[in-house]
Amino acid sequence: MPITLPIETAERDLKGLLEELNLGETVTLVGSEGVPQALLVSLKPVLRETQVEADWDARWEALARQVSDAWQSRKSAVELLSEMRR
Repeated sequence: MPITLPIETAERDLKGLLEELNLGETVTLVGSEGVPQALLVSLKPVLRETQVEADWDARWEALARQVSDAWQSRKSAVELLSEMRR
């Protein structure tokens, strides 16, 4: 769906505006008189499912490393949970 915005609005957060657009979506920028001045077209590539999965896996691995580095008990989390369930 095309979006129309005043140039001043786009100036304040152009990066945020571009991040919200998907490939091929457009934003018409209008001047103070309401006359169209520019047309932005997103060229952002579409993430393929495998890229999304890889990002997901990388984030989980990073979280696992962070938890592991901060772990202070001599017992593992599995051992502690097993004891708690008894």
